[in-house]
Amino acid sequence: MRRLALLMIAVTLVATGCSSRAPKRSMATAPPVIAPPVSSNRMDVSGKWAGKWIGYGIVDIPRNEDATAELYQRGSHGYGRIVFDGADAAESVPISLRHGGLTGARVQFDISGSSLTMKHELGGQGFAIDFKVDGDRMVGRVRNTDMPLRVVLERVQPVTPTRPVALAPQPAPPPPAPMPVAPEPPKTPEPQVAAPPPAVEQPAPTPAVRPAPADFVAIPEVKAVRFDFDRALIRSDDATVLDANVEYLKNNVDTLVLIEGHADERGTAEYNLALGERRARAARDYLVSQGIAADRISLVSFGEERPECSEHVETCWARNRRAEFLIKPK
Repeated sequence: MRRLALLMIAVTLVATGCSSRAPKRSMATAPPVIAPPVSSNRMDVSGKWAGKWIGYGIVDIPRNEDATAELYQRGSHGYGRIVFDGADAAESVPISLRHGGLTGARVQFDISGSSLTMKHELGGQGFAIDFKVDGDRMVGRVRNTDMPLRVVLERVQPVTPTRPVALAPQPAPPPPAPMPVAPEPPKTPEPQVAAPPPAVEQPAPTPAVRPAPADFVAIPEVKAVRFDFDRALIRSDDATVLDANVEYLKNNVDTLVLIEGHADERGTAEYNLALGERRARAARDYLVSQGIAADRISLVSFGEERPECSEHVETCWARNRRAEFLIKPK
């Protein structure tokens, strides 16, 4: 029995050793995950843009004026300028945009995908505009304004210059045939004539002295025109007044004209100054459309500073909303 037990133990040990030496099955490994390639395309807004800003002016009057921008992009950032025309008297436009004037406010921007955030170069406390860019068009909204203020811009496409077509040189014409020369006839002696007495030199006439130009003055032949409240459009009844002014200027081509734009007292001083300028321009444009040379016309705006009437009633305000014409010789 003892031998049988030892034999059984030996067989068990041999079986256990064989199983431990059996090769282990390797576990399957997952294939490596390859990330999709990142597109290197990035929207580029560099260049000139033009469009409109849409907002409100004094006493909630809707405004739709020109806007332009010139941008320079470097990667996902950039800088440039943006201009809101006619915004100097629009109280809904941030003051840093209004004070930019014709040269515009300097800006910096960040772009991510189709979103562009533009801020004043001194930071968002000046103003901030959130744009959505779609190809050659971007639409933005100015942040933190009392009334809605939007900007719509489109990319200005550069004009491709046309190359002149070189023309083939024309062959030079053949030289003309020489003309036959007739023989010169014999000269006859010329009779001697006594020299005439020297003529008395007459003094040159003194040129007429042109009078020095006088200051611009109002004359009864050229009359002022009036405007509706907060408008700079020529009314039909005032068009006849302008036609008479045109006739006088055509009959007196040696005169210059100064157009003064005025406004009534309602509104801020800076708004009325801009409104007076628009009224003077409207009168100027009418004269030019009727054949008066633009270089004969000068403009100035006094806003509310030179009222024709000082009472605070509509009949008086209507007289102050005007464009006056002053004349002087060239």
